[in-house]
Amino acid sequence: MSESEVNVINHLLEVEKRASGLTSDAQAEADKRLAAYRAEAESDYKKRHDEILAKFESDYAARTKAIDEKHAETIAAYRSEIQNTTQDTGAFYKLLDTLLAAN
Repeated sequence: MSESEVNVINHLLEVEKRASGLTSDAQAEADKRLAAYRAEAESDYKKRHDEILAKFESDYAARTKAIDEKHAETIAAYRSEIQNTTQDTGAFYKLLDTLLAAN
């Protein structure tokens, strides 16, 4: 092989080596950017998730409180109605006489 052919081959090897280095650098940069974008996306997702979760928890607490208050009102009204009811013993005894006399 002549010296010029050796020089051409050496030059091509250097070009290939630089191209390989550029490719490696580009891949490393792409990996770095992807990792940064992924971290940013995960952070954004977590932030949105926490906001939605807080809204649902707040809504749940408000609805639970309203249901508890309505329940307490209903029970209080029922107790008041029962306590204010008078017993009609005469009608009760008349019903008993009717039911027992029928047999």
